[in-house]
Parts: sequence; structure tokens; C-alpha cells
Amino acid sequence: MKIGNIGFFALFMSVICIFSSCEEDIDVSPSLVTEDILYVSGERVRLLARIITTENINASDHGFYIADNEAFSNPIIVSLGERERPGRFIGETGELNIEKTYYGKSFIALNGSLQFGNTIALQTLSPEAFQFSPNNGTGGLIVNVFGKNFTADSKVFFGDVPAEILDISFESRITVRVPPIAGRAVVAVKVVSQGKEMPMITPFEYTVGKYTKLSNFPEALRLLDNIYFQQGNQFFVGLGSDRGLNLNQNIWKYSPMTAAWENTGFPGRPLMMSFSSGQFFGGGAYVLGRAPYLAARDFWQVTDGVYKKLPDFPFDRINSVAFEIGDYLYVVGGDVGFPFEAHRYQKSTGLWARIQNAPFSINSSIINFNFQNKQYFINPENRELVAFDALSGFWGVVGTYPGEFGAGAGFGLAIGDRVYVGMTNRSLELWELNMTNLNWVKKNNFSGSPIARNAGVFADNGLIYILRSPEIQLSTPMELWSFDPNGF
Repeated sequence: MKIGNIGFFALFMSVICIFSSCEEDIDVSPSLVTEDILYVSGERVRLLARIITTENINASDHGFYIADNEAFSNPIIVSLGERERPGRFIGETGELNIEKTYYGKSFIALNGSLQFGNTIALQTLSPEAFQFSPNNGTGGLIVNVFGKNFTADSKVFFGDVPAEILDISFESRITVRVPPIAGRAVVAVKVVSQGKEMPMITPFEYTVGKYTKLSNFPEALRLLDNIYFQQGNQFFVGLGSDRGLNLNQNIWKYSPMTAAWENTGFPGRPLMMSFSSGQFFGGGAYVLGRAPYLAARDFWQVTDGVYKKLPDFPFDRINSVAFEIGDYLYVVGGDVGFPFEAHRYQKSTGLWARIQNAPFSINSSIINFNFQNKQYFINPENRELVAFDALSGFWGVVGTYPGEFGAGAGFGLAIGDRVYVGMTNRSLELWELNMTNLNWVKKNNFSGSPIARNAGVFADNGLIYILRSPEIQLSTPMELWSFDPNGF
């Protein structure tokens, strides 16, 4: 009986010991794996790691070590704090340098010691700047610079002047405010990220252009439906009518060197709505009035200021566009007959011939200009810039005009590889077209009255000269202005 009690007690104590042992702490030893590089840029990396175990843990910290050496001396420590559950975790830092090799490994702080995962190598990327938009405007304009891997310290320079950084988004877009103009109208643009300079191919062009009124026209008339042309540095303007009230028989000549107007003594009869080019003018109407017009077929050539009457041409042309390329004079469109029709006059033989029709209606109110054996027209219906190739005889769309059309009758004029387009009736806008890349740049608006027409437009020594004829309801005289495209 005594022995039995002792055996029962021993069995009871064994059971107690078994159950009490389940409540003791388990020494957990999880596995730690540095799994992958989720994202890397010029200065930022995002890493993925995993804690593998079947039990919860009690880690006082976890995260990543990142260093530029495999010994991990002076590491960047990405601390993610306490952790209880196993599984994946992600850490990120933006403190890296561009174009450099780094090493990363995960860690957990458990039971007073650190446990590390495997080491992986990574390479930070190079920042690049692709383009910016818009590429022209005034100081204070908001511009977006596009690229990749921009760093937080990125700066954008317009010339030598830093722009105000408004925002850097997704390391791929920098929004800046353009600094005020500082001595140059066209400036190089560059981005600097961690000392790496990234120049842009396209410069920024400030909105500039200086208008200067030179003088009033010496005669008390305001030309309408007149002709104008240029030979060397001599400007010719005349014929047409005075305010639509009386026909004008005179043609004047202006020299920028002397700033003087001179009546050239034109020997022909007065004409209005005639075409004109550098050497030739003619057509139009010989009686003041509205359609149907009494068409004139007069044809004149001007050489060194001397007028020569040529045989009448064999068709009616009123408000047509004329231009010269090589040995040919071209006369296109007009307000009588077929407005798409085009003719060509060979100077050496004196013969006329029909050529391929224009793709849209053309008359003297259509903005057009000549550049390198091509004549360009702006279609007012859709703003398309259409080129006529004199060598092939074909027409083709090459761009789109961004400006206003107003009431038509603007001008186009080339100086070097730039073309200046605009100042249609009742509009003060003027645009510059870079013919090397067909980029449009806004110039300063005309500073004179918009209630006037362009009676003559010429170019000399880098300047544009504009004779402005006030509309008939005004009593002010015609004014001659100069425009410096790069002045400010």
C-alpha cells in the first residue's frame, strides 16, 4: 500500500513535468534571405528580403545594410523597427551616389544579436536629360524637363543662371521657373545631378524683338492694294490706291542708308491689286472699284531702278502671289479665274507655261515666303505650312503655323535660316520659324497700332522694315518701323 502511493506520486509528477515543459520558451533560429532588387535609380534603391520560420519571432529591429564595400564599413542602415511575424519585407534608401557599385544585405536583431542574410550587388544608374517643353517664352515661364534618374539635388541652368526648382517628380520630370533674361536671347539649357552635367540639344529662346518707329511717310496718303518689292538695299512701294478713294500712279524708293524716300517716276498707268516680286510686277485692275474688276495685263520689269514694259501676259491676274526662283517667275492664284491656277514665266525666253495647281486657294492675303528654292504658304483653313518645290514642281505639307490669322494679309520674310511670320490685320503677333528644325518661337508683339495694314515689308542688315498704312477710318499717316529680331 505504501509502495503503491509512491508509484502514483511519481507518475503524477511525470505528467506535470511533461505539461509544464510545453510552456517554456523555444529557441527560434529563423532563416534570412536577401531576395531581390525591386528598384534602382541614380540615388535610390528598394530591396526585398524574407524571414523564413514556422514560428513568430521577437525581433527588436530588422532592415538592410547598404555599403560601397563588401566589408560593409560605414554602411547606410535602413531600419524598419520591431518585427514579430516572418515573411517578406521591403526597405528603401535615397542616399546613394550615381553610377556606383553598392552591396546590400538584410538583417534582423534577435535576442541581442544581429543575424544577416546573403549579400547582393547593385549598380546605381546614370541620370539622363532628354528634352524640355516649352522651349521658348519669357522669364517666369513654367518649363518641364524630362529625363530619368534625376537626383534630389538636381539643378537646371538657363545659360549660367539657375532656374527655380518647383518640383521633381518620379525622378523623371523637373518642373522649373525660367529665370529672367540676362544678356542673351538664346541660351543653352543643362541639368546637373550630383555634379554630372547634362546639356540639352535644343536651346531656350526668350521672347524678344525690339520695334522702333523710324519716320512717317512723306506723302499724305495711305496705300491700299499696293505693290512692294526689294532690290538689294533699295525698297520700292507704290501703285494701289489712296484709302480706296483714288488710284495711285507713283512708286517710291527708300534707302536705309540715307533714310530718305524718293519718287521713282513710274512711267506706266496706275494699277491696283497687282502682283509683285523682286524684278517683276503687273496684272491687277486699272479702274478703281469692286468685283467684277476691269483686269489689266500690264507686265513690268525693274532693273537697277529702271522700268521696262514687257509684252502683256496672256491671262487675267488680280491679287495673285508672285515669286522668283532661278530663271523663273511664278504667278499663283488670285481673285479672278481659278484660284488654284499657277503659271511660270521663263526670264530667258519670255515664255509662259501652266504648272501644277496649288493644293488650296491662294491670293495676296495668304502668308507666304521664299526660302532656298522653295516657296512656302500658310493655308488659313487648317494652319498647314505648305512648301512648293520649284525643282520638282510638287507641293507638300511641312508643318503647322501656331499663330493668329486675324483678318489675313500678314507677311513672311526670311533672314538667314530664320523666317518671320505674322502681323496679320488687327493682330500684333509675330513668330520666328527656324528653318533648320521647323521650330516656332514667339517674338514680342508689335508695339504700334493694330488698326493698320502692312503696305511694305523688307529686310536689310538683319533688320525688318515695315511700312504700316492705317485703316481708312483713321487720319494718321503711314509709319515706317524697324524690327530687330534679337533686340530687347
